[in-house]
Amino acid sequence: MTDVGPEVLGRGPTRAGTRRAELVAVATRLFRERGYHGVGMRAIAEAAHIQAASLYHHFAGKEELLLESIYVVDRDLVVDQLPLLEGSGTRPERLQELVEGHVRHIGTNRDAWWVAGRELRALSPERFDEVQVYRRRYQHAIAEFLAAGTAAGEFDCPDPRLSALALLDMLNGPNEWYEPGGRLDIDELAARYVDLALRLVGCCA
Repeated sequence: MTDVGPEVLGRGPTRAGTRRAELVAVATRLFRERGYHGVGMRAIAEAAHIQAASLYHHFAGKEELLLESIYVVDRDLVVDQLPLLEGSGTRPERLQELVEGHVRHIGTNRDAWWVAGRELRALSPERFDEVQVYRRRYQHAIAEFLAAGTAAGEFDCPDPRLSALALLDMLNGPNEWYEPGGRLDIDELAARYVDLALRLVGCCA
């Protein structure tokens, strides 16, 4: 499995707490509200209460903002989650941490998840491929983790690759319907998904 980090793009990741991250959050909200093609750099600058020239100081153009919006999901999540698979504890315990982190990430980054799910094709082919590297890295790492767990007798996954795909399909599902204030809060939802994930891989909680 190829180890791909932020250096692929020649720059570090945009993280919460930085001015760039604040601008990405504003753009992401507008992309969700109006669609990528319905928002211009001037509108983003106005929503961020800065001059357009200042926005261009941070980002070369609107596509770079879209890429950073998507990377909240398809880079930062992956970078944060993958070390959990190699951490301490049994494999079921590590899987539990990964599932909880994934579901909670959806709950706290709803705009970014919406954009990543619906505006990915607005990227240029080159940048689309950059995103796919991280998506494949996450999928392959989970498949390898399930295969190792099955070999060790901790999971029962005759087809780890298919099980990884099924697990990710399930974990990504709340992006389509989760709303704060619904029947389950995000922590309750994460706990329910842990139980479902362990059952999926043949390990009951």
